[in-house]
Amino acid sequence: MINYYFDNTNEMRPYTHQLDANDDTLAPDNALRIKPEFKEGFHPCENNGEWVQVEDHRVKTVYNIETQESSNVDYLGAIKTGFTLLEPFQFSKWNGKKWVLDEDEQKAFKIKQNKILKNSLLNEANENISILQDVIDFDMSEDGDEEKLKAWKKYRILLNRIDASDINVIFPEKPQLS
Repeated sequence: MINYYFDNTNEMRPYTHQLDANDDTLAPDNALRIKPEFKEGFHPCENNGEWVQVEDHRVKTVYNIETQESSNVDYLGAIKTGFTLLEPFQFSKWNGKKWVLDEDEQKAFKIKQNKILKNSLLNEANENISILQDVIDFDMSEDGDEEKLKAWKKYRILLNRIDASDINVIFPEKPQLS
């Protein structure tokens, strides 16, 4: 009969005395005379003289349920507590079984984006108003500059009235530059 065992490379090997210096050398402690069965998702391990199937998630990616940080599994057995194979998505939180949408986080993100956009648009309006006002103040205006100035000022007023904490806010259209 042939003994089977796992060597230090984690490869299953038939134990023959060919690699040993003495013919009477004993097989490794985890050697059994029964060839192990291999099943998808499991790895055979010796336990008290018999092969048992242990979960094998090695090289799979797991996610920390607190931080959503990913890592690769490098061990045999069940997934460690505090981790899941389910991949999180943007604005997700763990509900004990799966990732669910964190509406508060999503709303906070949208409000932050609205404030950034509002500030950017106000800066653009202020810049255009400033330039047009200078052109008019120095009598260097061309046809339509006064109308452009009025349009940009009206646009700036409408922007200032926007409540950026409203996630459904609709921004006014910019004045035409032509």
